[in-house]
Amino acid sequence: MRLAGKIALISGAASGIGAAAARKFVREGAKVALADIQEQKGSALARELGQSAVFLHLDVTCERAWQDAIEAATQLLGPLTTLVNSAGISVPANIEQETLEGFRRTIAINLEGTFLGCKYGVGALKHAKGAAIVNVASTLGAQSGAIFPAYASSKAGVRLLTRAVALHCAEQGYDIRVNAILPGAIHTEMVDGYIAAGIAAGTTREAVIEGFAAVHPMKRLGRPHEPADAIAFLASDEASFITGADLPVDGGFLA
Repeated sequence: MRLAGKIALISGAASGIGAAAARKFVREGAKVALADIQEQKGSALARELGQSAVFLHLDVTCERAWQDAIEAATQLLGPLTTLVNSAGISVPANIEQETLEGFRRTIAINLEGTFLGCKYGVGALKHAKGAAIVNVASTLGAQSGAIFPAYASSKAGVRLLTRAVALHCAEQGYDIRVNAILPGAIHTEMVDGYIAAGIAAGTTREAVIEGFAAVHPMKRLGRPHEPADAIAFLASDEASFITGADLPVDGGFLA
């Protein structure tokens, strides 16, 4: 119960890493606001998690929506201690295929959404004790690939945004630690999209999974609970002297 007494808002909590983090937080004693644009999935997860969770509709690209979600979470659960920016998209396209519209959409969700979460999260947490913001970046924010100009750019931005916010909080004397995790390929709905695309292109499910696994020295995809465990650690008091850090959860990809 390392998160007993914590009250968290998790963006992107209806699926993937965000949903795994929400389950982990509740198991560890926290109350959680599940914030997502996917109402059906988010509401179902809130029912699964019981009285320790509520669902809030959140479009992370909308500034007013962030303000409303944080206000609602505070009213329903109490003053926040923790914010996790997990919402994100990944649409592969090389520089010749990518459109300006597509690039801007990825930046808006992955980077601007995290910026807004940090901005209003700091405002909500700056009077709390032992507060934490955890951002979900990516190994592709440190080592890109040809088909990820938009995604890699957004996640590299999340890494440096994390450090800037961490330094600001430390300089202001706020008891807010701000860190990022860098997941490798984690077998979530996002990877299932790549698998479906691979099958449509004529390959097999097994071949796509093997391709993802091959770039990780541990020769497998990550499991959703593994980045969730890292998020829970960074949100806990066990990480009380860690801020402005990147924590890879990548099977050795960046080693």
